[in-house]
Formats: sequence, C-alpha cells, structure tokens
Amino acid sequence: MFSKYMNFILVIVAGALLTVALFASGLQMWLVFTLVMIFTFVLTMGYPFYIIYKSKSLKLIDQYLTNHRNKPIFGYAHALAHGTDEEIITQLNKILKSYANAEVQEIYKANLLVFQKNWRGLIDFSKTMENVAYRDYYAGIGYTMSNNMGKATEYSQKLRTPWLVHSMKAVIAMKQKKQDQFLTETRLATKSALGMQRYVIHHLLNRMAEGVFSTKEG
Repeated sequence: MFSKYMNFILVIVAGALLTVALFASGLQMWLVFTLVMIFTFVLTMGYPFYIIYKSKSLKLIDQYLTNHRNKPIFGYAHALAHGTDEEIITQLNKILKSYANAEVQEIYKANLLVFQKNWRGLIDFSKTMENVAYRDYYAGIGYTMSNNMGKATEYSQKLRTPWLVHSMKAVIAMKQKKQDQFLTETRLATKSALGMQRYVIHHLLNRMAEGVFSTKEG
C-alpha cells in the first residue's frame, strides 16, 4: 500500500514521463502542457473523487482512508472499521469541532448519540433535524435502541432512499435477533451505496452485529 507521499512522487514521475513522451511524439508545447495538466488533475483530484463518491471497492476505499485518516471525517470512517468505540467517539467529536456545516453537524451529532447509546437524546435530537430523511432514519434508530419496535417500524416505512431503507431494516432485524434478515438487509444496504457511504454503512452495520449498540430496555 502506497503512502500519500509515495503517491505524490508517483504522480510527479508519471507526469514527467508523459511530458517526455509527448514532446518525443512531436506535439506542440501548448498541447503538451494542456495534456499534462489534464493528466495531473485526473490523478490528483478525479481519482480521489471517484474513490470517495463512486467506488464500489471497500478495499480501495480502506486504503485511501488509511492514508488520509488524519482528516476527521476520514478518521471516523477508518475508526469504524479498525478502531474502538472510544476512538470512534473521539473522531466524531473532532468532526463536530472542525466543521460548521449544518448538515454535517446534524449527521455526526446523531452518530455520536448512537455511539454514546443515548437513545433518548437521539430521539429528541432527531426531531430538530432539517433533513427529513435523516430525521426519520435517526428517529427509527433511536426507537429501535429503546425497543419500541412499533415506532421504529413506523419511521422505517417513511424512508425512500434505498441504503437508508435497508440499513434501517437491518437495524430492526438485528434488535429482533433475526440474523438471516439482518445479513440480507446489510448486504442490500451496502450494495445500495457507493464510495465512502458504502464503506461506512458496511462497517457500521457490522459493528451493530457485534452488539456495540446494545442498550437496556426502558
């Protein structure tokens, strides 16, 4: 696995080799410059964009996150796969301190409440969320954690985005100890998402399967 510094060196070397090859082919300087700039942009910006938003390879995404886990959001995703609950909570707090964006604050505050196993706080907080889909999703998770399966099902039926639908069904199945259904919905949730979202859902649901979200009834 290459480090981000090695990747940077490889981009420079590849760009230099491309430049030599293009000049050797007899192209004019302005065209060589344009082609090299496009090539460099694709490698430095287009490829990371593809990994984060479009890739279906969990391994490829994991390699990218490992090299960039110093950034809070990437660090959180990486911790889901490789860290402890305490490390995940630390990363979530870093995100909340680092990003003022309202939607980021909503989503990661909700995730923090989940990992703190604070289902009452999660249900109350979900009511304040601007994004309707996430409001229903996190309310459903909160009610599932509290063993109020009637309310959890009610909110799950409001969801329309495939990965949210299957993720919510997986959470409910997990709480009801329906292992086969949980595994099926987990696969469907992962399949429905792309890029880092796929990675996060895959590892988040796997942590649920390990019982990290077990809560006392109440």
